[in-house]
Amino acid sequence: MVFLIFVFAIGFGFVALALVRLTAPDESDEGGGDDGPPGRGGRGPRPRPRGPEPTWWPDFERDFRAYVKARDARRPVSLSS
Repeated sequence: MVFLIFVFAIGFGFVALALVRLTAPDESDEGGGDDGPPGRGGRGPRPRPRGPEPTWWPDFERDFRAYVKARDARRPVSLSS
């Protein structure tokens, strides 16, 4: 008798879990846009800053581009493709 109750409880748990998984909204990575890791966060997209662009932003973009270019130039080229 106890064994049957145990089997019933396990079966009920699996059915409940399947129903929860099937009714959860699909959070596929198509379209993206939330800038966060994939998975179940439920928090939505990050808020975008308001107001004018910071005065230091153009300098940052220029310096970052130079950094990436210098970093790519140092990266060894792999010939085994």
